[in-house]
Amino acid sequence: MRHKFFFGGQPVIKQYRAEDFSREGYEGEVLLQTKCGIPVIIARNTTLDIWKVQWGLSTVFFGTKAEAMAYCKGRFFDSDGRVV
Repeated sequence: MRHKFFFGGQPVIKQYRAEDFSREGYEGEVLLQTKCGIPVIIARNTTLDIWKVQWGLSTVFFGTKAEAMAYCKGRFFDSDGRVV
């Protein structure tokens, strides 16, 4: 078992922008976080009208941004730690 030690303040999501997570035909639009501080990105496909919510190794696809935001409501937090 490996132990990781972090020296310094707690890592925060405020140092990232949604655009930092743009890749492979998707543009990052909204950046959220889990209660553990793991980044959650809501991204739009550049060629199709598809939205995805991605965190860790999990990805969920939606047809509109409103559906993606409704999925995130109550599950994830904004950069200040408030429930979406």
